[in-house]
Amino acid sequence: MRAASYARVSKKDQQTLPMQTEKIKRYIEDRGWELLRDLQETASGAKPRPKREELLKSARRREIDVIVVWKLDRWGRSVLDLIATFNELQETGVGFVSITEALDFTTAAGKAMAGLLS
Repeated sequence: MRAASYARVSKKDQQTLPMQTEKIKRYIEDRGWELLRDLQETASGAKPRPKREELLKSARRREIDVIVVWKLDRWGRSVLDLIATFNELQETGVGFVSITEALDFTTAAGKAMAGLLS
């Protein structure tokens, strides 16, 4: 599977980007997936996030098979935003994994959960 990682902090003084990135890379490696994109962003969840949009464009073009994040709040700004994103990814056939919440839409159980969220 062709994977992309996305890590985000909201302020420049937060130091968790390296930890998020390391955990995501280890998860991808443990799954035997290939890391194609490694995106990091410093931006508030409520403001435009160009790296996230870049990643979604890659998903729409099917350049990747799965997006991996450390935690859901690093990806989405609200429940509605998360559900809209999950729906779009499901429609394009791109999986989504949030390590902290053990949410994995690449598995049968995860796909069923994605269907429920839809």
